[in-house]
Amino acid sequence: MTNMTALWRRVVILLVVVIAILQVIHMTLLSRLEARKNSNLRNGEKSDWQSQQEYQEAQLKKDMTRMLETIKQSSVLDSSGEYRIINFVMRAENLGVKNNIRQDLSLVTQSTIKHLVHLESILSRWHGPVSVAIFSLTQDIPLAIDAILNLRRCIPAARSNTSFHLVYPLNSPYNKAPSPQPLVLDPCETVKDRISSFKISDNYAHGVPYPNNLLRNVGRRNALTDFIFVIDIDMVPSDNLYSDFIDFAITNKLFVESRKDDKTVYVVPAFEVKESVDVPLDKTGLLQLLELMEARPFYFEMCWKCQKHTDYETWQKEPPSPKLSVLFEVLWRDPWEPFYIGRNVAPF
Repeated sequence: MTNMTALWRRVVILLVVVIAILQVIHMTLLSRLEARKNSNLRNGEKSDWQSQQEYQEAQLKKDMTRMLETIKQSSVLDSSGEYRIINFVMRAENLGVKNNIRQDLSLVTQSTIKHLVHLESILSRWHGPVSVAIFSLTQDIPLAIDAILNLRRCIPAARSNTSFHLVYPLNSPYNKAPSPQPLVLDPCETVKDRISSFKISDNYAHGVPYPNNLLRNVGRRNALTDFIFVIDIDMVPSDNLYSDFIDFAITNKLFVESRKDDKTVYVVPAFEVKESVDVPLDKTGLLQLLELMEARPFYFEMCWKCQKHTDYETWQKEPPSPKLSVLFEVLWRDPWEPFYIGRNVAPF
């Protein structure tokens, strides 16, 4: 028994010595690694974090150069000859380089430079392609570039899914080609505030109207999908509308060749909520707000005749369902300005 105790004591002592030696080796290796890292930094090499920052800034500068070249070389006149159009001033990464029409659904919207701050709310809900047409006076194009680059930097979906297009007037008081500006990389938390603070020229003060129809059409033409959903930049879609419609389209074979000329559109009821109220994610949350009188049908006061044919009352009575479906069918009536999902071959 005594011999066994002595043997175990020796084993324990040996293990302690081995562990101590391993710790010394470990600390030595760490010290050498740290010394090498510091030496590399002194010699001009960057840490992983710094390299990522450098890469990001380098890519942004590359994108800015490409945008300026596109503006300089690829603009076209609209049919009136009063506006220049730059299609795909910045292209969604997921879109690829070819303008092939895909069996998909794009959200189409238009915006001034300052109103681009609303894009984050759209992209938080919409997980498919987005086509944004931006209006700018010539002298404000550098600010448009700044806004696009920083939105792409801070919002992954603005980089992967969103294509930006630019429209500017020929009769702007300043018509020189935009020159490169210093790239400002503010913290992402402050980017929207910074865009909102841009000193944008007043187009109406220069006798330049906001080309609403042209912007919509530019956004539509560059939405390279079978279906489109056109909304205002300050509107927010339901959380799963994109995926629900794709499932609906596949189930009902809307993408098959024989239905390419189908003129059916799918009206999406639109509502207004009070500014102090969060926009609900789905129909269940919306119905609760309607009951509390914190939401109402879109344009209820401004132009009810433009929306009443949507038949909001029937829609509200239908309980929420897990899948998208057609509630009822109706022929178009005048006046009616609904928001709808339709084929991109419909007349502009």
